[in-house]
Amino acid sequence: MTPEGSAKATDQATEQSAAEAERRATIAAEIARGAAERLSFFSDAVVAIAITLLAIELPVPQGDTDAAFLHSLGEESFAYITFLISFIAIANHWAAHHRVFRYVGRADRGLVLLNLVWLLLIVLTPFITEVVREGDDLTWIRFGLYSLTQALLLFVLAVMVSRMSTRGLFVDGTPESLARRGWISMALTGAGFLLSIPFFPLLRAWSFALWIALPIVFNRIAVAVGLVAPHRHGEDD
Repeated sequence: MTPEGSAKATDQATEQSAAEAERRATIAAEIARGAAERLSFFSDAVVAIAITLLAIELPVPQGDTDAAFLHSLGEESFAYITFLISFIAIANHWAAHHRVFRYVGRADRGLVLLNLVWLLLIVLTPFITEVVREGDDLTWIRFGLYSLTQALLLFVLAVMVSRMSTRGLFVDGTPESLARRGWISMALTGAGFLLSIPFFPLLRAWSFALWIALPIVFNRIAVAVGLVAPHRHGEDD
């Protein structure tokens, strides 16, 4: 074989080897992405069950007349309000989880374990909602337990996002507001839930408003000082 022929054969072998390596890498990436999607689908199913459980223990209004029915409805109004609050809370947690996991390229063992902890807290939410309903009035302990659960959900999700960022688990094209210190925004939202607890004896039912106000204030300050990247319109479309 001539030197030219030998060099050509070597180049072809190199090209074939590179093509095979690229093919295997593509397959491995697809497998990893599929495993991450299975984790997301499993999480969606657990959240759906938890959000359904909220309605199972709702009291059914009683009364043979419209007046009696409306009176019974009013007596159980606290149960219906707690149902709506928990429904909105779980829905918001799911929305945040969905936004994160749509960009996960692969899931390592640590991420799977953290996600199971997150799901444990989701499943506990209907039970804690029942705890809040017990008694004639909302107490500081019941409010604090519920707020703590919601804060832990956000903190666990923040740890997951931090792990995804540092270990390269996100796919290319992940929004900057998520990939670049996106965990901070979630942690600040969780802090809003925690800080509402000591205000409960003073504000009572108005403490629920802090769940909305404090995270908004904290996150706007974080964006203003450059601690987190701003969320851009349409980046998750």
